[in-house]
Amino acid sequence: MYLAPPPQICDNNGMRSDILENELKTLPEAERARIIREALQELSPPALKALERQLRRFAHPEVPEDVWTGFEEAEDGRGIEVRDEHFEHPPV
Repeated sequence: MYLAPPPQICDNNGMRSDILENELKTLPEAERARIIREALQELSPPALKALERQLRRFAHPEVPEDVWTGFEEAEDGRGIEVRDEHFEHPPV
């Protein structure tokens, strides 16, 4: 089984993502961190939130997806308050 090569994304100046990635790898860690930090500051709040959530999944692959979904629903204020009476008479 072969994996597809990474996409070749180009910006208006013709810089492909694979070239950019290789160039970043040649820089000292402090310089890479500065560039990435500045790039992250350019992301919209929804894009930054999605990236943060994806990074959490990468950092903790042992956590099931339904647990992440529950955390994110709570973060977004989409949870419901669970009371003892809900077990006898569910609110849904």
